[in-house]
Amino acid sequence: MNTAVALKPVRKVMDSVLKIDHHRMFPKYTGLRFETWYRRYAEKKQQGFKKHVSYFHGCYVNYNFPQQGKDLIKLMNAAGYGVHLLEKEKCCGVALISNGLIKQATKQAKHNVEAFKKSIVDKKMPVISTSSTCIFTIRDEYPHLLGVKNEEIRDESELATRFLFRLIDEGKLKLVFKKDYKKRIAYHTPCHMEKLGWSIYSTSLLRMIPGVELVNLESQCCGIAGTYGFKKENYQTSQEVGKPLFDQIENSKVDFVATDCETCKWQIEMSTSSKVQHPISILAEAIDVEATMKLWQK
Repeated sequence: MNTAVALKPVRKVMDSVLKIDHHRMFPKYTGLRFETWYRRYAEKKQQGFKKHVSYFHGCYVNYNFPQQGKDLIKLMNAAGYGVHLLEKEKCCGVALISNGLIKQATKQAKHNVEAFKKSIVDKKMPVISTSSTCIFTIRDEYPHLLGVKNEEIRDESELATRFLFRLIDEGKLKLVFKKDYKKRIAYHTPCHMEKLGWSIYSTSLLRMIPGVELVNLESQCCGIAGTYGFKKENYQTSQEVGKPLFDQIENSKVDFVATDCETCKWQIEMSTSSKVQHPISILAEAIDVEATMKLWQK
């Protein structure tokens, strides 16, 4: 699949038949799904911790970029938390909602709310996610757009960066970082993070890394807007909307860009020369695991 969708003839066919613009580059699919990796290599280890959370990984981590999920587990384990998967998680439904497939989205929303209840209500385990799009959809769009009630699970469903920041802010956690990690990083605030008001948690965590110089971009929409920017009739508008952001990034002279949204990552990497990392992956790379674990094991 990765080879096929990268070929120009295939992209031309998708352009004419599926109306997906031939300029658009697709994120690569992984050879080993995150869920499969987790059950083979990580699941048993999670039982050895005294504190636990559930992880809503989303489609991107499962099918495209399992490393982000691995980074979360590394970071949460270092912080003293076992990480567990929800029972039969389904896509949050944001793509269905944005394309008017409300019946299917509602069915998936109801399934996910029940899965969250089993973790939050029955097992007393909060649910965290690395996707700003997914968590915004589950917390705010389910009741607002789909009429799916989520009062029992909303307050215990949040981004991993917010969860970690609150622990640190309350004096319940301290992260120790490598002394040789030094990076100049630009942070882009995704639209869903702007709506949630949660970018402060991601940027605050990044600023805790002694060797990080953080550049806050004057972020506006990157232009991709989920599936919007993939459609042929929207491609040019999508790129024009994102151009001010792309120009800022090219002029910022950073090592890479940080953002909490996977689709923003695709758009920025396709439209600039910069690579993009999730704040959780940056923290996982910068953390001194052994030193951090010693603090909570005392």
